[in-house]
Amino acid sequence: MNALNILRCPACGGVLEDSDLGRLTCLARFSCPSRTSGFPRLHGLFDLRLHLDYPVEPAPLPTSVFEPIFRAQEQGRPFKVVFEETLLALDETTADRLMQIVHEGRGAWFPLLFARGGALLFVGNALSGTVTALTQAGFRVTVLDPSPERVRFGNYRNHAHSPGLTSSFVGGDSPILPFIDQSFDVVVREGGFPGASPAFAFGLEECRRVTRSEVLWITNNRLGYKRATGRRGIHYVPGPVEYAFSAMRPLEGEKSLPRMRREIVGPGFAPPRAYALYPHAADFTHVVALDALRPALTIGPMERRNRLKLLAQRAGLFPVLAPSFAVLAARVAAAGRAPRIERILDEIAERTGEPRPEIDQLVATRGNCAIVHTRVPEDREEDGRGRWTLHLPLNPTNVPQAARHFEVLERIRRRFPELPAPEPLFHGRADGVLLTCERRLPGWSAPQVIEDRGRAGRMLADVSAHFARLVVRPAARFTAEDFEEIVGSRFDLAAHFAAVPSTLAAIERLRAEARERLVGKTIPRVFHHADLRAKHVQVGQDGGVIGYLDWSAAEDEFLPYQDLLHLIVHDLVQEHAIPARKAWWIVRDRTGLRDHEREALASYAAAVGIDDETARAIEAIYPVLVSAMVERHWDFSRPRWLHRQFGV
Repeated sequence: MNALNILRCPACGGVLEDSDLGRLTCLARFSCPSRTSGFPRLHGLFDLRLHLDYPVEPAPLPTSVFEPIFRAQEQGRPFKVVFEETLLALDETTADRLMQIVHEGRGAWFPLLFARGGALLFVGNALSGTVTALTQAGFRVTVLDPSPERVRFGNYRNHAHSPGLTSSFVGGDSPILPFIDQSFDVVVREGGFPGASPAFAFGLEECRRVTRSEVLWITNNRLGYKRATGRRGIHYVPGPVEYAFSAMRPLEGEKSLPRMRREIVGPGFAPPRAYALYPHAADFTHVVALDALRPALTIGPMERRNRLKLLAQRAGLFPVLAPSFAVLAARVAAAGRAPRIERILDEIAERTGEPRPEIDQLVATRGNCAIVHTRVPEDREEDGRGRWTLHLPLNPTNVPQAARHFEVLERIRRRFPELPAPEPLFHGRADGVLLTCERRLPGWSAPQVIEDRGRAGRMLADVSAHFARLVVRPAARFTAEDFEEIVGSRFDLAAHFAAVPSTLAAIERLRAEARERLVGKTIPRVFHHADLRAKHVQVGQDGGVIGYLDWSAAEDEFLPYQDLLHLIVHDLVQEHAIPARKAWWIVRDRTGLRDHEREALASYAAAVGIDDETARAIEAIYPVLVSAMVERHWDFSRPRWLHRQFGV
């Protein structure tokens, strides 16, 4: 249904019609108490200003920041370029908060909806990346936000990422939503951004009125034991006084779970389903069911050391203390259907001929994918049938990456059958959702064991041996032409996005030094994972490698040594909670490496036939190689990333 045919006049409730003059006119205008002659469409078909009586600050950005953005929009400049320029012009904290809001991964809960697609009303911050995730899931999204600046900026993004699938309106000061009854299949009211969640004059009863099927409400818990800052991975636990004050007088509409349950239900609606968004709605990794056993929270060996988390789980305190909640209420007729994830699993089981599993975990990744892990009854687990991992892309950039990941898994089984990796099972659409499905590996991801020296040593020894077998071109003299093709192109890409003058100078210096050290050396080419980190290595109880995950960034040929080096640097970052630059210095300067790390690097270099000088040359340019890799796969460049991460 076209949004222009379902709008209501905020003055009298009459239906609005579209006129040839580019204005929306109330059909009851002659009897309308405000004598409304029309509501202008600000930016063409997709924007409408709905009578606001109060100013709205477009948090997290001041109004002045939007002015150059809109000038660039009028000039026809690409959104990605303008967005990256905007991030560079902001201070670090504001840029981080903006990037967190536009993060599509927060839409990872969408498989829990009943609706397969259709019309969806999104009530919240128009900058939210959840809008893009919902269009990827097959919804036509109407956005309502009281900030004209956010609406226009959101449209700029939407037209680039999901053209033709969104409509946006400025409004929210009226107690009545300007839509006729049951206009939408789904209504989503998203909050939870520290300092940037819009305030609306209408309540949940209006959201129920305009939905045909279901309402999803996301907000922070007034009793949550920790808070988010709006920056990725940065949370804090308030002291007793601050906690008590926030619980008694929530500043941003935080609600307890019982209060959310009471407010979201109404006549004709089934009892709601509740989920914890852990660790926080603005930055969560797990969607955890609070009314059912699954989807569940991952509790691995490392998490078992977190006594507070284990105590809260065992005592049933997650519904009380979790920082954020998503509560879903559906009309009785809709609640009789299976959630979308159940239909997805039905379809994959039919296509693969495997037992129909149940959802085990629902994970939102930093890379803007929803990952679903499934399980089967314990008596069927041994052969792995029905134990799957599904990857559901949440933004357009991830669509080709998901295809690449699946294609590489298929190729690994043909070309490197001795390399442990998941079995690819299905790539395509199930219940209208584009996804990949692979065999779920047993064991744990390596971050769960890296603090145990023995198991970490076993893991690195396996990685060294496995990746040394991925030579695809025998060792040969590395020419100046080879350098420019393989290495120089990476320096060009890193320099293009470096932004900081000192970083640009350092890149030029490192490039000259690397050319001097590598040209003339005897170097093979290897199949390159490109993002080998501990979370992409699945291990058993003894630390032995069971398989390697996430091949979406893989390359057919690259320099040896880089994959293992990347893994060790990330292990140091995670184990010691140190910045990436310090972990890099430890490896580069060989001053703090432990025996099992030193042995893994040495055994790999010997196996592929590179000398110590070649290894040291690759270590010296490691930050530039990583920067080029992420810039090739990110949907937008992070401001001053190379300088901030590595001090280059």
